[in-house]
Amino acid sequence: MERKALNSLGYMELIAFFIFVLFLVGVYFHQEWLQILTAVCFILPVAGILRYPGRCKASGESFVKARFAWSLITLFLYLGMGCGLLVLF
Repeated sequence: MERKALNSLGYMELIAFFIFVLFLVGVYFHQEWLQILTAVCFILPVAGILRYPGRCKASGESFVKARFAWSLITLFLYLGMGCGLLVLF
């Protein structure tokens, strides 16, 4: 089996990390437009990760609960760290 749903979950995690790094750059250089843009773009990986269970059913792949849980945890960690940085600065 090709495990397309699991691969797409990995890509969404990578995109979320890249967007978070861009957010950090915006916070460091005090670029509000970059902070706003990355906050809006963060919706895309969140939507992709939340579609993972449906993609598993559609493709007939097995659902990996641990990987899905880890993806959700990292998303909330990114959100928490971003909110914390905005409060600090």
